[in-house]
Amino acid sequence: MLLVCTVSLQTLPTMSQCKYEVYPSSLDSELKLSAQFFVPDKPKPLCLFFHGWHGAAPGEMGTLLIKDYFVVSVDMRGRGKSSGTPDASGQELLDGLDALDYARATWPQAVQPGSGLYVVGGSGGGGNTLALVGKAPDLFTAAATWAGMSDYALWYQDDTRGHYRDEMEAKGWIGGTPKSNPDGYFSRGGINVIDNVLTSLLVIHGTKDGSVRVHHAERYEQAAKKLGKQNVSMVYNGKGHDSKEWPRMMKYLRSAPPLPPLPTKGRLRLCSFLACRAFWLVPDSPACIAAVNYVLDPGGNLQFISFTQDKERIPAKNVRLRVFGPHAGIKVKMGAESMTPAPVAETGTYRDYRWDVHGNWTATVKR
Repeated sequence: MLLVCTVSLQTLPTMSQCKYEVYPSSLDSELKLSAQFFVPDKPKPLCLFFHGWHGAAPGEMGTLLIKDYFVVSVDMRGRGKSSGTPDASGQELLDGLDALDYARATWPQAVQPGSGLYVVGGSGGGGNTLALVGKAPDLFTAAATWAGMSDYALWYQDDTRGHYRDEMEAKGWIGGTPKSNPDGYFSRGGINVIDNVLTSLLVIHGTKDGSVRVHHAERYEQAAKKLGKQNVSMVYNGKGHDSKEWPRMMKYLRSAPPLPPLPTKGRLRLCSFLACRAFWLVPDSPACIAAVNYVLDPGGNLQFISFTQDKERIPAKNVRLRVFGPHAGIKVKMGAESMTPAPVAETGTYRDYRWDVHGNWTATVKR
């Protein structure tokens, strides 16, 4: 469905056409999602852009980004023409991945082959970017953020003026308070999945920011240093909330090294979901927190996956596992129970499986 684009044609580089379209969710057929697609006249790398907390597409997106990339600027849920309830840095981030897939399928000639994926966002979009590079660890070559919140419980605490608490709490963008819903706040913060991050990441923050205080970046930096994350770069400037630096961000994106592959075996923290090249794992609640162990075959395909939750966490009721690549099915073990769930969705590139959960489980992929 083609809609009217809200970007002024006077500011749009002549080598791109803005198309505002409604696209489907690959997980929920009832969701109708919208985005602005800045389709170039020659192939360019795809770049996902997230608007701010109270905004809608295209947000504060610079023409420099459109000049170099095939930019996909999504309307988060409940904004623009997108349906659904806003879900701050939770499972609505998967809508951005669906938008990238829609762009590939609709305008394949405009996507530069083998060029990698990029993601950029500021303010609330910066928080989304910090979260997504941890929840989708092997998808994005490089990312740049400014003024992003890294910890939603900390942001709730900082918001003594109440400019954002009403959405987080009463309007259900997270639900409750950090005290009444600790998992809901923890699962959304990028700082809590920083150990997963492989993407080259530039974090910019203004030291005078009164909306998202600079300690969000400082604590993220401390966590990155503790983990030895050489792929995370920090910049502090004397600005307020409008701390973006487009020339610096563009230089960083252009010069990023190739994304390293996910190790053939490892352990990832799931907060809301995991989306990797080999698999997606999406529990019923964005507040879900779990440890996920996985094993890939030499070709990078999923062989084995396990899901473990601590007893104090909100238990998952069901999960959806997306397995990419040719395979014959999966076998799930949960305690003494064994099952072979049938696919609930299937395309030429993946199969989705869903089953009810009552405890920790493992799954083996049959190829």
